[in-house]
This record gives sequence, C-alpha cells and structure tokens, in this order.
Amino acid sequence: MKPIRALKWRVTETAQLEKSGFLVNLARRASARIPPRNKTKYVVLAIEDDAALRALLGDIFGRAGYEVRFASNLAEINAALKRGEELDIILLDVTLPDANGLDLLVRLRKHPRFEKLPVIMMTAKSSAKDVSAGLAAGADGYVSKPFQMSGLVKAVAMVLGNDT
Repeated sequence: MKPIRALKWRVTETAQLEKSGFLVNLARRASARIPPRNKTKYVVLAIEDDAALRALLGDIFGRAGYEVRFASNLAEINAALKRGEELDIILLDVTLPDANGLDLLVRLRKHPRFEKLPVIMMTAKSSAKDVSAGLAAGADGYVSKPFQMSGLVKAVAMVLGNDT
C-alpha cells in the first residue's frame, strides 16, 4: 500500500458542520482551477443507488450548471467509466447493492485513465475509521449523509478549484 501523502484539507468546524446539516465535510481544494474536459460544462458522475437522491442530485447540480450522469450498480458504473472521457468528478457512495465504493475508489486510483480524476465520497458512513479509510483510499473529499445539497455543491466546486 502506498504511503499517504500530505494533503491540504479544509475541515469545517464541528459547530458549523452541525448547523449546515453535515456530520463530516472534508474537501481538498485543487491547487488551480481544473477546466471542464468537454470545454463547456463540468460532468459529474453520481454513483448512488437511492433513486430519490439521484433525482435530487440531478436537479440541484443541473441548476448549478453541471451535467450529471448516474450509475447505481456495477454494470452501470462500468458502462459509465468506459465512456467516461469527459468525466470531471465522481460522487461515490460507499454502500452499493453489488459493489463497495471504497474498493471501486482503490481500483480507480490504480487505473491510469482515472488515477487523478477527483472523487468525493458521499456516504452515511461517518465514523473516524470510515473517513480515514476513504481518504487513505484516495478520496478528494468526504461528505456524510445526511447533508445539505448546497454544501455538497460547494465541496464539488472546491475540489475542482472553481470555488473562488
């Protein structure tokens, strides 16, 4: 296993987290703005098995100017990644019906095409052990459910360096 490199993390204070509806909200700010790969708008792949949350993510991120694609199981994830040349960021749930998000993240980080693709874990698992495992696996951010959509949109913008 690779050693964890030192990263600059923005950690919101606990009181502010609770006020905002977060249990955990960590995001690593990009050192410079990452332009959209398709030159027009950012493409988000939301890997989430809850249909209601997928619909909400599509609505909120669509209104914020993002193109949103979805995958809810391993077959859909594989299909999305095969045609994922334009993906700018992945929102990844840990608990999926036929896959483990952490295992997927480890595989993404080992793949030359996806090793630098920003990934934010979006999960109900919020213990220190869970967060540590996500960050050690290479997540660029970790947002625990339940969360406020505005906070997730801000985390995505921060990871893409588009929050200034």
